[in-house]
Amino acid sequence: MKPEYSTPLRGNLRINVDEIYEVRHWAKQLGVSIQQLRAAIEQVGPLVDAVRHHLKDEIDPDNLWYPRAEQSQANR
Repeated sequence: MKPEYSTPLRGNLRINVDEIYEVRHWAKQLGVSIQQLRAAIEQVGPLVDAVRHHLKDEIDPDNLWYPRAEQSQANR
């Protein structure tokens, strides 16, 4: 039997800009302002990976929700 819902693949996650709770969540998750997030979505589209890549230099390095790759590798 087919499930009633399906979980999207990680790379296919989309930010729904019409849902303020999603915009707030992803802004907090990425450590950027809502305005920065909306501007990034306008430029690269709503895919989370594309937005994350676009914002990589603007993400707050002290954001505990989104550790930078070099920080996580340094902790190994």
